[in-house]
Amino acid sequence: MGIDVLPPDINESKSDFSVTGEHIRFGLAAVKNVGLGAIDSIISVREEDGKFATFEDFCTRVDLRKINKRMIESLIKCGAFDSLGFRRSQLMEYYEGIVDTAQRRQKERSSGQTSFFDHMEGEKNAHLDIIQECALSDIPEWDHKELLAHEKETLGFYITGHPLLRFAEQLRTVANVDSSSINDRKDRDTVAFGCVVSNIREVTTKRKDVMAYITCEDLRGSVTVICFADLYSKAFGLVHSEEPVLIKGSIDAGEEGIKMIASEIVPLGDAVEQPYDVAHFTIDVSKSSAADIESLRELLLNHKGKCDGFIRIVNGNSEVVVYLGRDLQIEPTDKLKGEADSLLGTGATHFSYRTIETE
Repeated sequence: MGIDVLPPDINESKSDFSVTGEHIRFGLAAVKNVGLGAIDSIISVREEDGKFATFEDFCTRVDLRKINKRMIESLIKCGAFDSLGFRRSQLMEYYEGIVDTAQRRQKERSSGQTSFFDHMEGEKNAHLDIIQECALSDIPEWDHKELLAHEKETLGFYITGHPLLRFAEQLRTVANVDSSSINDRKDRDTVAFGCVVSNIREVTTKRKDVMAYITCEDLRGSVTVICFADLYSKAFGLVHSEEPVLIKGSIDAGEEGIKMIASEIVPLGDAVEQPYDVAHFTIDVSKSSAADIESLRELLLNHKGKCDGFIRIVNGNSEVVVYLGRDLQIEPTDKLKGEADSLLGTGATHFSYRTIETE
């Protein structure tokens, strides 16, 4: 049985990670902008007087001298209030009015400027007006992309999904490695990798150009990608966005482990939507026989189309790329990739776009 990592919850989370049933619950200390003093205050109120019933109940009971709007905004964005019944988008629209009312009530009580009974009814009605407006508002929830972006912003992680999930099927046809299989590749192998950028470390070269070491994540792990100055300048906006990307390049197998040297970076969404016009098949002569090559030829004849094909023949440290010609153009499909990979090895086949390669 898999163990899920659950988002922070205002009624369930402790300061640090904790066990909830058979799953792991994010701690409130993991939420950016939320300090330990605020967390201790929240947990103390919850333990003394019970769980929070509504967002209004939370704002009324906690000490808003210790918990400010910036903290509450981060808790909303990461999903900590989801169990209280409102969409994150709704709370972001209305939380300030609710907090302002609660803060004013707390200040008046602490200063003794007014009695609780004098203003209880008026404050209650003001609070109810905001809550009812929030409840009746037709504000749709953020789309999945925005939800994930806010989770990454406030937690540093994706909790309710991953940006690559919507490309899971198409990714297999445009990429020939993932963060796991890339470790099996040899130095200078040509690879294509679909990922999201999780960290960028810029380095100024002796020529005063700026290059970068980019940490890229997929659904299995992460890979370090070296991006030299010319490409980094060209792809700067893309790698600093939240958009998944397709990175093409070559393997750098050094003493510190496998890295990738990027030669092209394009939006993954654009890559998977374009019609493929190039198919690549890698044959490692140490693992394949003449019979395998003949079987590949027969396979390609059964998948004729309009896509140019290339065979990359690898023999130790040397390699040669052979164009299959117009008579052996193919139709790139998942079925073809599966059959070719079964024959030549996992990751031996990938499809791409001449328009991308020649940018």
